[in-house]
Amino acid sequence: MGQFCTPIHTLNYGPCLARGDSAAELAKADLVLCIGTELSETDIWRDNLGYDAPMIRVDIDAHSLADDHVADLPIMGDAAVFLSDLCDLVEGHNVTSDWMAKEVADAKAAFHAETDAARQGIAPICAAMEQVLPKGTLIYSDMTQFAYVSKELYPLDRPNLWHHPYGFGTLGYALPAAIGGKIGKPGTPVVAIAGDYGFHYTMQELGVAVELGLSLPIILWDNGKLKEIEDSMIRSQIAPNAVVARNPDFCALARAFGAEAEEPATPEEFKQVLQAALKAKGPTLIHVTPDCFL
Repeated sequence: MGQFCTPIHTLNYGPCLARGDSAAELAKADLVLCIGTELSETDIWRDNLGYDAPMIRVDIDAHSLADDHVADLPIMGDAAVFLSDLCDLVEGHNVTSDWMAKEVADAKAAFHAETDAARQGIAPICAAMEQVLPKGTLIYSDMTQFAYVSKELYPLDRPNLWHHPYGFGTLGYALPAAIGGKIGKPGTPVVAIAGDYGFHYTMQELGVAVELGLSLPIILWDNGKLKEIEDSMIRSQIAPNAVVARNPDFCALARAFGAEAEEPATPEEFKQVLQAALKAKGPTLIHVTPDCFL
């Protein structure tokens, strides 16, 4: 990966399509241009995007162009070629927009506040993580509320940095995937994010990370349960059942494998631990809980 990157545009909403009020922002559009996106359920979490304007959709996959998001003008083709031709066509034109940088910034701040309020205790850890991780860090996350919040809050300035098991929602993905990422990109910082329940599925891979001597911080979000499932049950007026995990002493477990283990109690401690873990000669389990920074 290159050392330099393009700054995030002031009109870039980022990963805010999952916010319900984003429909009101899309409703301001005169034209919706979708390039190389499946507009999947896990992108928008609602039946439609919420706009009335015409849509042009570009995708190399005919199946995507034939799904429920019907475009007024579907174009089957390569996104890079399309964008190159489009840039040539609009060159020299004065393009105006109803979106202003301050309005976008205010809307993003409101979306971020919603995310923080829905799953409290994660935003401060995410902010501390952002201050420490170098640009270009590869992040591999599991199905955990920590990832759900962080993916909306963490600023990414280029593609292919954050890897998450969308679609199937695979528990246990983060650790083995991060090991593969570190092996494939040995000179690139790599971080794994896992929840306590999902970590049970592949925690034995700690032994592989230790054996290979991988500098791999593993941020473990431990709320003692399948909290997202519990919250869904409560919203559906179902009595929570089988959502509480019987967890081990995760730090003792990590040390038994030969890994380092830390339990930071403040944001500053977390940043120091994360910085050290990026330089360590092996993996480091960083154990955090919902009341960690309270």
